[in-house]
Amino acid sequence: MNFHSARQAWHDAFDTTTQQSDYAAMLGGQTVRSRGPKHYIDEIRNENGKVTARLAGQTVYATETRVGKGSSGRIMDACEKGLVQHAIAKLRETDELAYCWGMAAYAPPGNRYKERAYLLNYMMKRFYSWGEPHDPLKVGQLAFYCIHSVALRDVSGKRIDLCQARKLLSCDKEEWDRKWRKIWVRLVRLLDPLPGIALPFVCRFMEACLKKS
Repeated sequence: MNFHSARQAWHDAFDTTTQQSDYAAMLGGQTVRSRGPKHYIDEIRNENGKVTARLAGQTVYATETRVGKGSSGRIMDACEKGLVQHAIAKLRETDELAYCWGMAAYAPPGNRYKERAYLLNYMMKRFYSWGEPHDPLKVGQLAFYCIHSVALRDVSGKRIDLCQARKLLSCDKEEWDRKWRKIWVRLVRLLDPLPGIALPFVCRFMEACLKKS
């Protein structure tokens, strides 16, 4: 992995397309691969309690690759991924909200669903604590758009499109200013501090790698 920024390192650590496996060793029979037990993360039962369908969890493989002279570069990317993921796991232990922000904002799309749901749930709990009379369904839609647009602003610097937020709520600018702007500002403020908590964990790892190189 070439580290250009903490955001890029976070993304690449969970991006399967950037993995560099030691294919030469695999083709040469130099890889020992063992399969972990199959497990299920959810199941559906009928009225008699019988299981009618199961949702299988991801199969876990343990892989040990024996590499020869000159092949260490092929697996270095996977090693670095693991180290970045370890740093991110440490963040999860200390601040799950910041971890979920990092996954929602920087990880590839396939890794974001649970974390975005966690952020949305957090924002809705805070909304209920404000005692505002707004429709929770519309606030939920606005909060989800807030997560998406604030993440895009954080990653690319792109300005948030409030016209799209108004379209989402089916309101004009006058109604937005009168009824929704205050809620929007408060939702954004819930997310604004999170990059400053999430990114330093990866930054410290990158600094350590640069010192060793």
